[in-house]
Order: sequence, then structure tokens, then C-alpha cells
Amino acid sequence: MTVAGPGPDPGGRSAPDDPGPGGPGPVGAARGAGGGVTHGEGEAGTDMREQRSALVRLALVVVGALVLARLFGALDTVLVVAALIVVIVLHELGHFLTAKWTGMKVTEFFVGFGPRLWSVRRGETTYGVKALPLGGYCRIIGMTSAEDVAPEDEPRAYRNQATYKRVVVAVAGSFVHFVLAFVLLVVMFVGPGDIGNFVHDPPATNPVLAVDTFAHGRRSPAQMAHLQVGDRILAVNGVHFAGWDEMSAYLRARPGRIVHLTVDDHGRVFETTTRLVDGSKVLVAGSKTPLFDKPTGFLGIETSSVVRFGLVGAVAHAGDAFGTTVVTSTARLATRIADVGSYVHMLESQKAADNPHAVRFVSPVGLVRLANVATKVGWSEVLYLLALINIFLGTFNLVPLLPMDGGHVAIALYEKVRSLRAKRPYHADVNKLAPILYAVLALLAFYTISSLFLDLRDLLS
Repeated sequence: MTVAGPGPDPGGRSAPDDPGPGGPGPVGAARGAGGGVTHGEGEAGTDMREQRSALVRLALVVVGALVLARLFGALDTVLVVAALIVVIVLHELGHFLTAKWTGMKVTEFFVGFGPRLWSVRRGETTYGVKALPLGGYCRIIGMTSAEDVAPEDEPRAYRNQATYKRVVVAVAGSFVHFVLAFVLLVVMFVGPGDIGNFVHDPPATNPVLAVDTFAHGRRSPAQMAHLQVGDRILAVNGVHFAGWDEMSAYLRARPGRIVHLTVDDHGRVFETTTRLVDGSKVLVAGSKTPLFDKPTGFLGIETSSVVRFGLVGAVAHAGDAFGTTVVTSTARLATRIADVGSYVHMLESQKAADNPHAVRFVSPVGLVRLANVATKVGWSEVLYLLALINIFLGTFNLVPLLPMDGGHVAIALYEKVRSLRAKRPYHADVNKLAPILYAVLALLAFYTISSLFLDLRDLLS
């Protein structure tokens, strides 16, 4: 998936300024002596009708696509993909709003690439939608020293702004991704909960998901203790545990022993006592073999693997998960870019590509497949996937090379240092960076095409 940075990339902010059907037309301001509408006003009315017609056609296409997705049972997947498009729009909106706030001139704000479906001009900016929803861009004038800018627009060109303004505009897209990722993680921890993506050892106080019944109608220790679905075991024999694995180990080490349980029944705490059975001598209803091969203490409950927190705990855990994921994403991104050889091996060997430890980029086809799997798992996985994508996009766009946003940050800081040393304004000659830019674009093209090949090969196999 392409996310346009504020640089001269194929889908970036250097796209040609084309006012399109919503652009400025020769709108007349005068009326004839007989009260008739001048030729310019007639063209303005025609433009408005064309804009409305294009907008109606676009709305019909969107509604039709949603109806088809519903009929084929893929509406959830389509909505997740739509959420990814919204993420890209918000990335560009970050650049757009900060550019407007700092006084820069923005001439275009488009969603998608390719043929124009609809556009409208408001003030000095043309807004619109294009046919291929694979990204978006906003065009800020004067992004580099090589761009031609009208003399009257030079004071508002990106390249002539203070360094801090240029940096703010350049990093705004990544900042939006990071904020979105953090909010998504908080919502996940508070709402549907984490299903082991970040918290691998659920707390011992996770709610009881099921209470076992033994074969032949025999009651389990959990039933004897009057445990119900939704109860939380706070302590065993007065001992509190940090995680379910620790509590489970404590119980398994006590076959046949009496245990004292402290239980939270939806806010009502009560005490109960029961005797653990030996799991190697009993059968759970529906099973034909004992649960364990050797003497093992067994209570007879299943706990939920979903981990939820209150708002304060969710914020803290979201911060930890965010930081860990940023570090991991950065390390994997660096490894993937540096180790081209292993990537070529994935192209040659499907077994290597299918290795669960393999690290590779995912094409739009792969993202759709991931979205489909996530919707089948549930909201936890959907929020987790969206958070991961936002963290990756935010990190990737900060790579200090053109055409990524980080490349513009690097140039702005370099020019600031050179200006301080020379004691006069300095603008880097981006033409000298052309070989590096072309090399980066070639590498991006390689990974884009190869990731598409890998995802299509997986799909077909």
C-alpha cells in the first residue's frame, strides 16, 4: 500500500496541479442589461452540475460495492479495507492541516491515484477522488529547490519556511499514524481485549469461561465450589498470583488436596472450599481418556484468554505495546531492507516464504487477506491489525531518504546546519540527490512487485 510522503514520489505531493472539472473557470461577474446570465456564469453553472453528477456517480459506485460485498459475505473485510483507506486520508490530512496552519500553499488534496472521479475547488485548493484507492496525496508548493514556483507564491513555498515549520509538516503524517495506533490499542485493551498478541500470560483473575462436568454425571471440584461462568478467582489458600500460568501450576501440584478459594462474583467477593481431584483418574464429559498421564491437581475450569483493563491500565499497557512494536518494526524494517538476499530466496522458494519467522512486506492483496482473517477472529484482531499497520506506516515514512517524509526532515535539518555555518540561507540542490532517489524508488518498486508476487503465489496455492 502506497502512502504518499511530502516528496517527489510517483504518488506524492509533487503530482501535477490540474484544477480538473472543479478548477477555476472563466466565471463572469456581470449581468447583461436585459438581466440575462453572461457566458461565464453559464459555464459556472455547468461546472456545478458536472460536479454534482460526478459526486452522485461516485456515491452510487460506493453503495453498489457495499451491497455486493454484503451479498458475497465480505462486508466486514471491505469495511476493514475502507478503514485502511481512511488511515491514508488521515495521514495526508495531517500534512494538509499543518501546511495550512504554517501558511504554506496547498494546491491539491486527493484520495487515490489514476483517473479523476470527482473534484471540486475551494479557494486555492482542489479536493477530489481518483479511481485507484491505493493511497493519496496533497500537493504543497516548493517542496524542493528544483521545483518551479511562481514569484508571487515564493513566500508561501515549503522550502522558504522556518525549519521547525518544515519539520512539523513533514512528520505530521507519521504523527497521525502513531496517535491512531495508540488510540486503537487503548480501545482494544478496554473493549474486546487482547487475545495474546501483547499479553501472553493472562492475569490469574481472568474470568471463568467454562465449568467442567465429569463423565457419568460426576460433579467437578469447580461445581462443588459453586463457581459460575464470569467468576474471577482472586486467590488460592490466600496466595495471589500474577498470571494464570502461576495459579495453574500451583493447583496442578496439589492433587487430592483441599484448597480455599477467594472468588469475585461480579463485584461480590466470597470464600469457598473444595477438594482438587487427580486429573489422571477422571474423565471430563465427552472425553474417552484421562486429562493427564500422571497425578495432577485439577479444579475443572477454563479461563478466558482475553485480557482487558480499565482505562488507566489500558493506557499504560497501550504505551508499553506501542513502544515495543515501534522498536520491533524498526528492527525488522532495517533487517528486511539490508538483507535482500533472503528476500530473493523467498521468491525462489515458497517454503522459505511460508516460514512463520520470515519477515517480508505485504502487498494490497496480502492486506485484504489479513483483513479477512482478522474479521473472522474478531474485533481484537481487527484493532490489533490496524494498530500494527499504523505503526509500520508511521515508522516507514520516517526513513531519512527521499521520497519518504523522513527525507524532507533530513534535508531541512541539513539546510539549517549549513545556513548557520554560512550565516546565510542555504538550499540543498536536490538534483544531486537524484541517484539516491532513483535507487530508493527502484528498491520500492522491487519490494512492491515482489510482495505482490508472493501474496498471489500464496493465494493461488
